[in-house]
Parts: sequence; C-alpha cells; structure tokens
Amino acid sequence: MKRLCHYIKPWFLTRSICFLLAILQLLPLNAFALSPYSTRELEELEKEFIQLINQSDSIERNPLANQYINHLGRQLARFANIPPPYFFIVKSNEINAFAGPGGYIGFNSQLILASESESELAAVMAHELAHVRLHHLYSMIEHQKQMRIPMLASMLASVALGVINPTLGTGAMMASLSGFTQDSINFTRAKEKEADRIGIKMLIKSGLDPRAMASFFKKMQQNSRYYYTANTPAILRSHPLDEDRIAEAENRSESLEKKIYPDNLNYHLFKEVIRVSTHTNSKQLLDFYQYECLKKESGAACRYGQVLTYLSLNQYQKAQNLLIPLLNQDKDNLFYQIAMAQTESGSKQHAAALNRLAILQTNYPDNYAALMAYAQGLLAANEGERAMNVLLKGSRQFKRDLPLCEALAQAQSATNRKGYAYFTQAQCQLIQGRSRDAIQQLRLAKTLAKDDQYLLARIDALIDEVKFFSEIK
Repeated sequence: MKRLCHYIKPWFLTRSICFLLAILQLLPLNAFALSPYSTRELEELEKEFIQLINQSDSIERNPLANQYINHLGRQLARFANIPPPYFFIVKSNEINAFAGPGGYIGFNSQLILASESESELAAVMAHELAHVRLHHLYSMIEHQKQMRIPMLASMLASVALGVINPTLGTGAMMASLSGFTQDSINFTRAKEKEADRIGIKMLIKSGLDPRAMASFFKKMQQNSRYYYTANTPAILRSHPLDEDRIAEAENRSESLEKKIYPDNLNYHLFKEVIRVSTHTNSKQLLDFYQYECLKKESGAACRYGQVLTYLSLNQYQKAQNLLIPLLNQDKDNLFYQIAMAQTESGSKQHAAALNRLAILQTNYPDNYAALMAYAQGLLAANEGERAMNVLLKGSRQFKRDLPLCEALAQAQSATNRKGYAYFTQAQCQLIQGRSRDAIQQLRLAKTLAKDDQYLLARIDALIDEVKFFSEIK
C-alpha cells in the first residue's frame, strides 16, 4: 500500500511523510482527472531524483562498497534483460530498499547488515531489479494518476532538503480520505508477487540461492512480531507481506534441487566496510570487534573490520599488524590491499603505498575502487600531477561520479590549475543539480583562465548549456 513512498522516499524521509504519501496513493482513482505523464516529464523526474541523491550527505560513497554492490547488481541484471542499474547505499537504521526512477535503486545500510549471506542480499536486489524491469514505478503512477510531475518533483526536493514539517497536514489529509480502495491494495500485492517471481528466476540464473528471498522476508516478518506495529521494519511496511506471498515464494524454490552455495568472503568484507563507515563511535566499535573476534566462529571479516576501525582512529601500526596475516592468506584480495596501502600512507610510507596501489591499478585497470585508492594515495603523497592524470583518465569512464569529480578538482587545485579546478567543481555542482552554483564556479574559472583559449571555450560552452536548460526548465 505504500508503493509510492517505497519508490520516491528519500534517504531521510520520516514515517509521517511516508504515511502522508501512502494516503495520497490510496485516494480513489477518479479523485483527480490528470492526463498520463509524458516521456519528457518522466525523464525530468528521473533527472531530479538522481540529482537529489547526489546532493545528500546520507549517501555512503565508499568506493569499495559501491563497487561491490554494483558488481553484484550487474551480475543479476545480466539475467533481467535490462540496462545495468545503479545501486546506491543510504546510511539509515531502517531495514529497507527502494527502486527509484531511472534505474536508481537504494539500499539502506541496516538492510545490508541484517542480511546473513550474499544470496540474501542478492534476493532483495533481484526483487528491486524486477520492479525496474517490469516498470512498476511508472505503471503505479499511471494507475493512480494523482500528481503531476512538478508536484511530485517539488515534494521530493522539499522532503530531501528538510523543508516539509512532517507533523503538518496529516489531519487534513485524514479528513479528506474517503476510504481505502480495494483496487489499490490488490494492485500493490500483485506487483510484489510478480517481482518475487522474476527475482527468484534471476537468482537461479546467477548461481545464487533462490530460497534466500523467502527466508529473508520470513526472517523480517518473524522479527517484527516482537515489536509494536509502529516499529515494524520499513521493508515490510513498503513491501506488504502476507503468508500467501511467502508460501508462493517458498513453493517456487522448494522444487529445485538442493545444493550448497559457497560463502563469498568479499560479501562479508563489504558488510564490515558498511558497519564501520556508518558507525558513529569508533572506540565503541573497537570494543565490539575485540569481543566478536575472540569467538571461535569469527573469521577474516571480523579482523578486517577491526583493521578498518583502527584506521578510523589513525592507529596505523595496529591496523598493519592485523593485516599482514590476512594478506598472507589472500594476497590478491582488493579489500586487504587497499587497507594496507591506507596504513602505509597514514604512516608516511608513501613510496610503499604508491607502489602497492600502482600494481593494483595495473592489474585492475577498469576497477573503480583501485583507481580511487591510487588517486587518494597520490594526493596524500603530494603527487598532485600524477593524481590528476589518473583521475582525468578515470573521468572518461566514470563520467558522472561525484567523488571522482571532487577528487579531480582537488588534484587540479593542488597543481595550481585554479581555473580548471573551478571548471571541474562546476561540473560537480551540475551532477548535484545546482545550476546557480555551477554558474558562479564557471565565472570564477573564467577570471582565472587568462589566455587559455581551450579552457575559455569550454567555460563559455558550459555556461551556454546550463542557461539553455535552465530556461527550458
């Protein structure tokens, strides 16, 4: 019943706003006589949604984490007959995931931590990919026809920027609500079951455990019984579950031949990256790891999490001491190699760090995390020129990546290319949808470009482009 909230809910959308959107969704279908959205309007919704994501500080931007989840997403998407989507991670204590416009799919950090295997995580990803493949967001919008794109875009922006007071308007909405429509309820349930069916097929074709989908949602449902209804996991509020739906998912997978699915170490290392990056108290987290790593069943992932915590506390020698035996067991592991380079950079062993990172870059030339780690290592060693060259090459492959864009501007500034730095910073602003700020950066770049005709031409062209699209908008 909360599919609209499920799709457009920004990273810190409160339950009250979520409830308000659910009310809007469940108004009778003939409450508003709106025409279907045009392709241009839907493209504008996608563009604004992506820009809002790029603006938010609640998005986890760790290169290793983003690379892992998108690699797994591409593996699933190959069997979904859709273009590769983009998965982003939202730092949130609520267990939820949502498929937004433009193939952008958000995963809350708490959902990642709640999963217990790569197949469980992939099951939720496959479910969301199925929503994208089946165009459920757009069919829902057409089904309801209750808001024009400007109103929907305005709500997205207002909620994302904290403009809307979630306590306002609920009473008025309740007063105007004439009742839930069975048509809307049936619509949502049908789409969820359809996404389950397609998602399970993706898991099978990807060589992942198809039983993980039913088991993960069943676990969420069982856990929710110990709490009041208001504390039900968000994933159950935005993805309505009933016994019939779980039974259907179980029946689809139970008939398959049972086999053992090998554990993926990188999945567990990825989880520890998320745990450390989203935890607010490093010393408390260190106590957690020191206790957990004493357990017999604890493995390399626990020690890796401990390494990351030491790094966050700038205790480089302790981190390095823990990493050495991990690297001896798995020398080619990207997670370990990047962490070791970070300990070396932190300890001012820049030559060793850069040598390690250069080898990684050579061995993994198209690897986003290796590229970003090398660039950051070069910047830490005051090698701005080399960092700039690495990032310029990477920018041709990862054209609209915000962290890479900002690192490139930093490298250009470090090499005293101020005009280019401001130009790049303008591009970073445009990735976030901040046209006015981009124009200001471009004007500053123009004052510093002097006799660089190439840069001046690029600045003028980008100013004209920004103004042109701003006028259209």
